[in-house]
Amino acid sequence: MPTSRAFAYNSSLIAPTGATQFGNIAIQSTGWTAGCGGLKWYNGPDEDLGYVIGYVWPYPKTAASETEIISGTSVGFRRSATSSNATFLSTVFNLTSQSFQTASVAKTYLNNNGYWTSFVTATLAGSLLFNGSSQYLTLSPGIIFGAGAFTLEGWFYNNSSFTTKGIVGSPVTSPTGCMNLFFSNSTTITSDKNGGGGQFNYTMASSIPLNTWFYLIYNRNSGGVTAVYIDGVRCTATSTDTLNYNTSTDTVARHYGGYFPGYITNLRVTIGTAVYDSNQSTQTNPIEALTVLANTKFLMLGASVTTDTSGTQSVTNVGGVTQSSSVKPF
Repeated sequence: MPTSRAFAYNSSLIAPTGATQFGNIAIQSTGWTAGCGGLKWYNGPDEDLGYVIGYVWPYPKTAASETEIISGTSVGFRRSATSSNATFLSTVFNLTSQSFQTASVAKTYLNNNGYWTSFVTATLAGSLLFNGSSQYLTLSPGIIFGAGAFTLEGWFYNNSSFTTKGIVGSPVTSPTGCMNLFFSNSTTITSDKNGGGGQFNYTMASSIPLNTWFYLIYNRNSGGVTAVYIDGVRCTATSTDTLNYNTSTDTVARHYGGYFPGYITNLRVTIGTAVYDSNQSTQTNPIEALTVLANTKFLMLGASVTTDTSGTQSVTNVGGVTQSSSVKPF
């Protein structure tokens, strides 16, 4: 199956000049006019030969091989199925006016001629181990979740209990206004505005397992529709959360009520844009390390306890959190 990369770069590992990023898609409207009305996108490549190439595509998708990126606008993408080399060759011809006999040769041409199809992949070096009683990270300046869209996502491995275990938050009930996110129990994830500002519970249809890696997504759309996903399955009901979390969340693996026990890695927080759409009932777990997106405020890839790959936070190890290079989900 195709595997979408998180962002696209040209062969010199430089992001497209003048590109605008929508979630995982970079769109450029300058310097290119052939075939698609002056607009092209980059999301790749997929790990198959039927990849790349942008379309202005204002219509709803009509086949399983097509995927809309921004519903209701003229920006979208259409990808041929993995076996449709003829479709891929035709698309490349429309783009480049070059005729190729095989998809492999066409792919090489795109890679070598500035069509922005190479990619950079970050390395997932391991995970961080927390003891569940005294160990956590502090972040400075911290993360202000605000009143708009955001996404928190990452791999977790709980080796003890889910009862009142912090994901991110504040170690005390003040300052008022920051975001706390924690496991209330094995089926419920709770968000809480510090100081009594409001609380939302996200209940899963089945219990989250102990001693197993699982992927958590906490996503709020720009309109406030908010959901939690565990291994791609959405909670039983979304919430409409329009609270303004207006002070800094500054701890990882702890909130005012408890500490997380076990491993965490590939943890990313993006503020101002939602990586996912909370209206979707399912999502797909990543199978590689996350990358820095626009508005990423924290990215922990498990290489070091105090490294924020986004370069935004100064991270402090409290209580002796350890790095485990051999323990990771993939």
